[in-house]
Amino acid sequence: MKKKRYLIYVGLVLCLAALLISVYKPLISVGSNDSILKVKIFKVGRADAIVLNNCDEYIVIDAGEEEDGQEILRYLEKHGVDCISKLIITHFDKDHVGGADTLIESIQVDEIILPDYTGSVTDYFDFIQAMEDLKITPTYLNEPMKFSFGDCTVTVEPPSSYDIADGNKEIDNDLSLITTVEHFDNRFVFLGDAEKKRLRDWFANGSATSCDFVKLPHHGVYNTELETIVEMLNPKFVAMCTSSKNPADVQTIQLFKNSGAQVAETRDGDIIVTSDGKNIRMSQK
Repeated sequence: MKKKRYLIYVGLVLCLAALLISVYKPLISVGSNDSILKVKIFKVGRADAIVLNNCDEYIVIDAGEEEDGQEILRYLEKHGVDCISKLIITHFDKDHVGGADTLIESIQVDEIILPDYTGSVTDYFDFIQAMEDLKITPTYLNEPMKFSFGDCTVTVEPPSSYDIADGNKEIDNDLSLITTVEHFDNRFVFLGDAEKKRLRDWFANGSATSCDFVKLPHHGVYNTELETIVEMLNPKFVAMCTSSKNPADVQTIQLFKNSGAQVAETRDGDIIVTSDGKNIRMSQK
């Protein structure tokens, strides 16, 4: 009888332990080294080249200019990376798509996510040709796309329309994909080169809510919709892809500093942002 009671007691303890683990498991990973989200924004002049990694998975958002593809590859090779989960090209200006052909010719990419319009620069056509040669079929985005990335949830949003007004040649920026990454309590937003029209479109669709980090669009060039970013997103950390020759506008820097955000430009070095799910740290080197 005592042995039977003992076995029942042990069984109850084991059941209780299993229940507690199932309840608290989501909390255990927060703050652990395995769950760290790292964002590296490369110092490559007035161009966007960004690598995210979490739980040994990697995403690239934009690939800079032609020569920047090699710099991204060197970084990935240094970290022993032989596969990119997603390559997101926000739009087809040469300072975002330029190094994309180099990447896909040199490393496996599980999926390429693109806006659904036709670019006009040589770098775009080189990229399209590289995909055709490698028999890669990209995902052209017409609806928001959501997927898991390690411990993160990623949402990529296209513009509401790819229609182009007659005679409008400078359209690429306002067709930018916008990427949101949620890592436990922290929220990151990457705005491509969205200008006023695209930002208004995004604000109107209800996706623009408070975030912790934002990669500002269009290399820190000021426009009045940046004030709406402060009001609606209120980021604590702000990064801009700039160069010594083409720094961010003083008005842009002042706007975000006045809001209390920590502001960084790639003209001062690579920007490294880390999240443990609760806290974020931004540094440069």
